[in-house]
Amino acid sequence: MPLLAVLESWCDVVTDARGLHPVKRHVTAMTTRLTAHLPWIFEQGFVKEFFEEIHDLVRTCQKITLTEPRRELLRGVTCPSCDGLTLVRHHPGDWAAECTLCPSVRLDEQDYQQLVQQAYQAVSAVGQV
Repeated sequence: MPLLAVLESWCDVVTDARGLHPVKRHVTAMTTRLTAHLPWIFEQGFVKEFFEEIHDLVRTCQKITLTEPRRELLRGVTCPSCDGLTLVRHHPGDWAAECTLCPSVRLDEQDYQQLVQQAYQAVSAVGQV
């Protein structure tokens, strides 16, 4: 799946549907156009197809550039749902954490930082006894 062709086709959809002037056939210009119109795209019936194609592009680029995120276990931090030491995050760059056992548990950076702080306080309290 050629990167430019996929971006170009989605840019054309947005440009035509929204009555916009076309952008240059350049990765930065096309991704800027798509990013600027994400709220509108998310309301369209084709959003699932859009997501799948863009997701496939990202994964392909990560494999080619050897920048594919790896799952990193969050040591000492328990899942708020199952209390297991099963929380992971994708590294580098993703602060969201998720439980490998509880598919519904996905924490943002703030939730993750709060869990780490609670774990630290619990360990500190044990050390003071």
